[in-house]
Amino acid sequence: MFRRPGLSLQRLPATLIYNPRAGSSHRAPPAALCRALHDAGFAVTLHVTRHTEELGTLLGQTSGTIFLAGGDGTLRTGALHLLGRRDVTLGVLPMGTANNVARALNLFGDPLAVAQRFGQARPMPFDVGRIRGSWGEDHFLEACGCGLFADILDDYGPHLAKSPVRALGSTLEAFAMHQPLGLHVTVDGRPLPSPPVAVLEVMNTPSTGNGLHLAPGARVDDGLLNLVRVDGLRRAPMLTYAQAMRRGTFHQLPSVHSAVGRRFVIADQGQVWHLDTELRRSTAPGGVVEVEVVAGALQVLSPAQG
Repeated sequence: MFRRPGLSLQRLPATLIYNPRAGSSHRAPPAALCRALHDAGFAVTLHVTRHTEELGTLLGQTSGTIFLAGGDGTLRTGALHLLGRRDVTLGVLPMGTANNVARALNLFGDPLAVAQRFGQARPMPFDVGRIRGSWGEDHFLEACGCGLFADILDDYGPHLAKSPVRALGSTLEAFAMHQPLGLHVTVDGRPLPSPPVAVLEVMNTPSTGNGLHLAPGARVDDGLLNLVRVDGLRRAPMLTYAQAMRRGTFHQLPSVHSAVGRRFVIADQGQVWHLDTELRRSTAPGGVVEVEVVAGALQVLSPAQG
């Protein structure tokens, strides 16, 4: 157990990196979060950062227990700076909109209540995905993929201000215009027969994006990734997929096919790829895109359930 309250008055040193621009920061001001972590047994040093560009230098100078308080963007940027750092244990304090990584760690609800649960926590490994394409090499925490979801994100513009109206417009246009992709895929060296696909996602967490609950069986500590494909020739109406994702039954739809593996090789036809909310475009179609799991690339705190 990471901390056993009541056995010692000595508090464990920790760093709290706080993003005041996160969606639910009003529910957990930095002083209140510091008090909650203090009650959980930590002596906290606070750093407030408004821009993710500041994280690299700060994290490079920090070790030990680091709590990141922000949304998925803050967490992604911070975590990628910490890959392979065995001198760091990461605590996730969810303050964003989707909080997909936090949900994968069973961290739900009020950030202050989550902080207090770290009083009894265990370090656990957290897998990360690695993707190599003609553009180079990248990593992802949640998912990477091509097809409809990547096309919607590309049209929406992930770095623009959030807009539900623009998101709906991008979704409707993508569904109307999308053509299925005939992609050759191998899983751990085995060819995977597949019809043309409307969606291809390689999932590390059960959800990605804003409420895309695609792989309920995905775990972040099993050394595996979950491949999810939607048959482009048997595509259901958009509302059917939306309802299934909300209910957690997306994987049960007849047009959805799943597989599990450690390494995936996918034909590169010049399609747009998303890596979490980042976008990449092929610079040399005709080759392949390789996706594999990096088991235990991070060490995170798993708090007591409550």
